[in-house]
Amino acid sequence: MKFLKLVCYAGLTLMMSIFSAKSQDNTLTNAEIKQGWKILFDGKTTNGWKGAFKSGFPTTGWEIMDGCMIVQPADGAESTNGGDIVTTETYGDFELSIDFKLTEGANSGIKYFVDPNQPAPKNLRSALGLEFQLLDDERHPDAKLGKDGNRKLGSLYDLIPAPVDKPVKPVGQWNTARVIARGNHVEHWLNGTKLIEYERGGTYFKQLVAGSKYKDIAGFGLINRGNILLQDHGNKVFYKNIKIKELTSTTGAVTNYGVVSYTFRKSFEKDVAATLDYIKTLGINTIEFSNLFGKTAAELRKLLDDRGMSCPSFGVTYSDLVTKTNEVANNARTLGASFVRVAWVPHDNKVGFTINDAKKTVEDFNAAGKILKEQFGLTFCYHNHGYEFAKYGDGTYYDYLMANTDPDYVSFELDVLWAFHPGADPAALIKKYGSRYRLMHVKDLKKGVKGDLSGVTPVNNDVTLGTGQINLSKVMKAAKSSAIKYYFIEDESDHTATQVPISLAYLEKLLKK
Repeated sequence: MKFLKLVCYAGLTLMMSIFSAKSQDNTLTNAEIKQGWKILFDGKTTNGWKGAFKSGFPTTGWEIMDGCMIVQPADGAESTNGGDIVTTETYGDFELSIDFKLTEGANSGIKYFVDPNQPAPKNLRSALGLEFQLLDDERHPDAKLGKDGNRKLGSLYDLIPAPVDKPVKPVGQWNTARVIARGNHVEHWLNGTKLIEYERGGTYFKQLVAGSKYKDIAGFGLINRGNILLQDHGNKVFYKNIKIKELTSTTGAVTNYGVVSYTFRKSFEKDVAATLDYIKTLGINTIEFSNLFGKTAAELRKLLDDRGMSCPSFGVTYSDLVTKTNEVANNARTLGASFVRVAWVPHDNKVGFTINDAKKTVEDFNAAGKILKEQFGLTFCYHNHGYEFAKYGDGTYYDYLMANTDPDYVSFELDVLWAFHPGADPAALIKKYGSRYRLMHVKDLKKGVKGDLSGVTPVNNDVTLGTGQINLSKVMKAAKSSAIKYYFIEDESDHTATQVPISLAYLEKLLKK
């Protein structure tokens, strides 16, 4: 288009010409193509983009140069030059990746779920949508506005602040923003590290909106599909490598399943890489790690990335959660985890779990969960282990933990066996506390075994799913209306080689019902 300054690549050297497609901007590798990625900006034209509230691309305010889409500087005001640009297509469930480079004092943003049918404003402003904020935090005054830093780079603008120690590169260098949206679950990533995650439409989200500049916008952020937007805020910002992958649509419970590392603990202790290769052959790509097995979090993350595997949940000890909260959080984020999990509260086994234990647990979980959520964008989950189901008042200590932990900072992982073993009904628990559960350990208990409140049972009482005492069909049916995101098979027995493949097939069948 003649109003854009198009710069060709005629001056490239011979050495540059031999670079692989992987190193070239605005292109996809063969692997990315197979994975379903699509380029939204080809580095040369405005194809696939138009102005927000316009039928065509802006005639001023934007230019293409050296393979970059560039917002031109004006007076730093919102949408007063060329205005925002949006994709011509809309997207629902997606993974979006964009490289951006700020100039000093710059402000811009990447918006998503932008309603293409929203009316044009009477006064110039940006189109409405959820926003991955882009900002020079050190120099732009907007960094000091909002609440708790929720207008700084990487934040869900004016709603959820990004962690203070986010891995941002200095002004003038390239950063990579990533947004993952699946159903109502959304994540913000920066340079390979998850910053925040949230659930659109949830109670917490609605509370945030009610306290924000969007409080009078009905249904803000709740549409199922929308445009992707790059914001014109009157400051010079560079964009390139804009690509998107549409994800499988999900409704109700998200049926992500995997395995707990403890299932293969003996093998992991000998050879982490070989164990990952074996798990991969089973068709399992998702692992909840409760041990780093002698590796650093970065080393383990690389082994996972090399195999296309992921660790959404990271299990730690109660002591580490309380005394090494920042270290735990940093390891979890390095692994790419969304959740931090504790599965045992220290107590006197001879006496049993007491009200003093419960009160201390509530205090510690609320404190650590608040830090994990507000400073690191992580969700803390407590995994039941049987002893909490001892009677207390009109209910159990488990009911006490549910009633007194803060739902904003403490969620739960339901271990089916360790609910059934002490006499509880896992399906009934899900119906009662469905919104608090985010993870599940799927296990079955050998027929004939009588449970108790000890929180322990011989490992070979773990049997193949569907062959034991627990009505897993009933449990999984209840789970479909819960907030559970991941289902992890945990088999502590000596027979994992034969049991896990059969359990996996059984779980897949239940999840498809």
